[in-house]
Amino acid sequence: MVSINRKSEPNIPGIYAAGDVADAPFKQAITGVSEGVIAAYSAFDYLKKFNIEY
Repeated sequence: MVSINRKSEPNIPGIYAAGDVADAPFKQAITGVSEGVIAAYSAFDYLKKFNIEY
């Protein structure tokens, strides 16, 4: 299991975790989906810092 904060970040910058690999108190399908959305937005916010054209 990977311990994450509220933004789906473990202790390694630029890495995000969600769903079954994340250490969260509830293991439900909707929780995994919501964590996936949080991880995706957090990763997008992280990448915006690098001024990458998309």
